[in-house]
Formats: sequence, structure tokens, C-alpha cells
Amino acid sequence: MDYLKLLCEDSNLAADFDMLFDFCLLDGLEERDTAEGRCTFSLPGKAFARDGAGGEYHQLEDGSIGYMSSEGECGRIAESVDDLIHLFVYSICWHDYCDASQYTDISTLEAYANERHDEIASYTEMDVWETVVQALGMPLEANVAAELQKFYDAAHRAPLYICYFHEDDGTVTESQNLFF
Repeated sequence: MDYLKLLCEDSNLAADFDMLFDFCLLDGLEERDTAEGRCTFSLPGKAFARDGAGGEYHQLEDGSIGYMSSEGECGRIAESVDDLIHLFVYSICWHDYCDASQYTDISTLEAYANERHDEIASYTEMDVWETVVQALGMPLEANVAAELQKFYDAAHRAPLYICYFHEDDGTVTESQNLFF
């Protein structure tokens, strides 16, 4: 399904989606924020959305999705726009699922996913969430651990999506990975 088209065509849906997932579509593809030319990236891409903190979502040349936070973290987070939307919808707050130590085996990941999801759902407007999910034509139930495993796998797939910061003194610093 063309989720981005649905969001572009329905401003109320887009507003609810942004409120829930901190994801605001740009009017079109744009050049990525390069901090006035001081940042270069390991893979070509264009910005297509931002979050409220200044992070950017990038459509990479292979169709995968990269993310660059305002704090300098960078990485691939999904293999496609569909995977990205599924990650948003079923994790609700993907940033809260970046503890790499929880991805060691399926039982650990399932326990982590369920615990984090229950906590996040406790302060999320779930009635709005349900309306958004239905408007997107997605099922209300999903295997959160499976969505998170796709997220983790995308973030660790070669070639890695990296941002390089070019300092005034000529040194280059590699961005932090999204998983800690």
C-alpha cells in the first residue's frame, strides 16, 4: 500500500500520524541536511520527512530508509517505506527499542518488545492510534518482535548507512550507530 500517498492526501490522518509517531512528511524529496556542507553520507539519498527534534528520514538509493538524528546518530532503520510505517505503527516509538543487548535471541526480544510496548501504550492515545491504523488499512494486531527484528536487521545490513562529520581541523568523525 502507498502509505505516504495516504498521508499526503489526508491532512487529518497526517496530523494524527505526526502526533503519534513524530513524523512529518516534507512537500517532496529534498537534499539532506549536511550541516552547511560538513556532513557526508556513505550512501546517496534524499530527505522525505523530519521529526520534531530535527531528525531526518532519508530515502536511500536502494529504496531502504535511513535516519539521522539531531544528536548525530545515523543508520538504516527499514528496508522500505512499508517496513518503516509498520515499525512506527507497531512499535509506536521506535527510538525506545534501540538496546542491542535485547536482540540476542527471539525470547529475549519478545519479552523486551512486550514490556516496552505495554509501557509506551500506557501513555499513548490508543484510540487515535486505532483510528490511524484502520485508516492505513493495517491490522490492529501484529508481532512487535518480528517488526523489531526487521528494524535491527536493516540497521546492521551492509553497507551500513553512516554520516561523516568533517571538523574544522580536518578530522572526520563517524556518526554513532542508532543501536547502543
